[in-house]
Amino acid sequence: MTDKTQILKFVEDFVREAVQKHDSGHGWSHIERVVRLALHIHECEGKGDSYIIELGALLHDIGDSKFASHDGPAEIRRILSSQGVDPGIIDEVVSINESISFSKGKHDAPKSDELQIVQDADRLDAMGAIGIARAFNYGGFAGNEIYDPREGYANPPNLAAARSHASSTVNHFYEKLLHLKDLMNTDTGRKLAGERHDFMVKYLEQFYREWNS
Repeated sequence: MTDKTQILKFVEDFVREAVQKHDSGHGWSHIERVVRLALHIHECEGKGDSYIIELGALLHDIGDSKFASHDGPAEIRRILSSQGVDPGIIDEVVSINESISFSKGKHDAPKSDELQIVQDADRLDAMGAIGIARAFNYGGFAGNEIYDPREGYANPPNLAAARSHASSTVNHFYEKLLHLKDLMNTDTGRKLAGERHDFMVKYLEQFYREWNS
């Protein structure tokens, strides 16, 4: 088996290349932040395997349907197998990739420590000041409206007001971003999410004041 440091460097180089066609909010800087957050949560929580966590964080966006049509898990298996990674570790990393998304993260299926940690790190990067920047960056990339007044969020954060068929970036806060605080898996994730959530709420309050002035 190749040295873990060499494997991580190989995977890092692969991911840098793979995310070049993503918008900048889902590019390499996002991957770097998720890796750092995941390792920080791991250190604070004292659980999970740091090697699996780092691999899972590096590879969590491979095959993201917003940008790619290829099979992410199959690509991960190909890459890690080529480096002689243990099949059990590959299974864990693939499980993180398959289970990390917001829609899947709402279910109550059992999660490994590693998945919990990487999922929290990915969610945290969708919150706060960086999360806001990423949301509007992707909205522009996808050609979405900033805000549609017909959505009518008079009392933010009224989560029940979210309309699944709406496509503005502001609606995305109600569909996803304002829910993330209550979906954290770890104590560390919950602690970090609180401040970021409050910042998003204050941002929306200011947004509506300016929009309606």
